[in-house]
Amino acid sequence: MLLVCDSGSTKADWCLVDNKNNKQFFSTCGMNPYNISQEAISQEIESVLISNINPKDVKVLKFYGAGCSSEVKKNELKDVFSQYFTNAEIEIEHDLLGAARALCGQEKGLCAILGTGSNSCLYDGKDIINNVPSLGYVLCDEGAGTNIGKIILRDYLRHLLPESLSKEFSALYPGDEAYFLNRLYKGAVPNYFLASFAKFVIERKEDDYCRGIIKDAFVSFFENQIKLYSHYNKYLINIVGSVGYMCRDIFEEVALEYGLKTGKFIKAPLNDLVDFHLKMS
Repeated sequence: MLLVCDSGSTKADWCLVDNKNNKQFFSTCGMNPYNISQEAISQEIESVLISNINPKDVKVLKFYGAGCSSEVKKNELKDVFSQYFTNAEIEIEHDLLGAARALCGQEKGLCAILGTGSNSCLYDGKDIINNVPSLGYVLCDEGAGTNIGKIILRDYLRHLLPESLSKEFSALYPGDEAYFLNRLYKGAVPNYFLASFAKFVIERKEDDYCRGIIKDAFVSFFENQIKLYSHYNKYLINIVGSVGYMCRDIFEEVALEYGLKTGKFIKAPLNDLVDFHLKMS
C-alpha cells in the first residue's frame, strides 16, 4: 500500500492507495516539526491514522510538509513515523517539492505556491534547483492570501476603500482600528487572520478595486520572486494554492505582461502527488 501526505502547519491531508489503486482520504492536524512535538505527532498517529489504516500494511510512505526543508527536521519526523510504519520505505520532503512534483511531474518548469503564503522554485523534473527564499508573511508572501488581506485591511482602516466596499467590509468584519490591531499584533496565528480577508477580495474580483488589489499583489510576486530566477521567461509557470487557482484569469494576465506562459493550476496537490507516485512505482 502507498500512503501519501500533504501537510501544512494546521492541517494534513492523507491518501491511502491499496493494491487495486482504490483511494481512501482522511485528515489529521498539521505536522510541521517546528510547530508540533514528536509526542503530539505520535498521539495524532495513534488516534487518527491507526483508526483508519493498519500501518504494517503500508509499504511506501511519502510525506510532504511545511517545515521539512532541513535534514534535522526530516529525521525528526522519520523517527516518529518509523515507529509505526515498520514495513514502509519512508520519504520526508518539503511541501515545495511536493508542489513541484504535483504540478510538473518529471517535466522542468517554474512552480509556485499561492495560498495563505507564497513560495516558488525552479524545478528540473527531479529536484528543486533554485528557490528564492519565501521569508514569510512579515517580510514577504507576495501574491498570497496574507498579502492580499494585508492590503484590503490597510485600505479599510485608512478609509481608502470605495464607500460601497467599505460598508460591505464593516458588515462582515465589525470592529474598530484598535480591535484589528490588537488581534493582529497580540492574537494567535496573525498570518491566518490576515489571509482571512483575502476571501472578501477574491469573491469580488470582478470589482475594479478588488481586481486591482489582486493584480498588484501578483505584480509584486513577479517582481520580487519570479524575476529573480535566471531566464525565468523561458519556462512555463505552474501554480498550486487556492489564491492562484481562484484568480487564474488575473494571474495569467500578469504573467503575459512578464512574457511568461502559464501551465497547470491546481487548488491542492494531494491527488496529483498520488498520481505522480503511482506512475513512478
